[in-house]
Amino acid sequence: MKTNEKILDAARILFNQQGIRNTTTRHIASSMSISAGNLHYHFKHTEDIVIALFRDLTNWYDQIIDQVQELSLQQLDDLIPILNLIYEKMDKFRFLFIHFVEIGIWIPEIKNDYQQLIKKREEQFKGWLQRLEDQGVLLVLPHQIKIQLVKNLFIVGDFWISHNALYRQYTGEEARYDFVSTMLSVLLPYVKK
Repeated sequence: MKTNEKILDAARILFNQQGIRNTTTRHIASSMSISAGNLHYHFKHTEDIVIALFRDLTNWYDQIIDQVQELSLQQLDDLIPILNLIYEKMDKFRFLFIHFVEIGIWIPEIKNDYQQLIKKREEQFKGWLQRLEDQGVLLVLPHQIKIQLVKNLFIVGDFWISHNALYRQYTGEEARYDFVSTMLSVLLPYVKK
């Protein structure tokens, strides 16, 4: 593993444990037993680390979205393995989800990237819903319902972890189950019987 990858991994762990405002580049360097100068050679500021982690996450999601687009589904439960993978990745990057609004204000580049990403994902998700209709999993939905359903999927997916952190505080398998069942429940009213 390269030094910059080790830095990102150590930072992600500290951000998850201590939050983004309580973790500095000095903390990250200390946790790795390297000098702050060595860390700053790779990442000048904490913001640069957060941006790199955000991009790692979005690149991973790009790969998952491509896989989902290719899936042939017979029933809604066929999504469970993919939703489990998404939950695992969200949990590894939970600081991004818990602090996302704050991060977007603090680092405008991430806010701009997210806005562009949502536009791209909306089109991908609309195409995916169309495939689910074509495969007979979902009812044929009016255009406006499809747009609202995509929005609901984003809201639930992006902010479930914040809700859980503030309310239920599930962990482990209980958290995974709640995330997966919550995501499926967004689609459930539109399943073809």
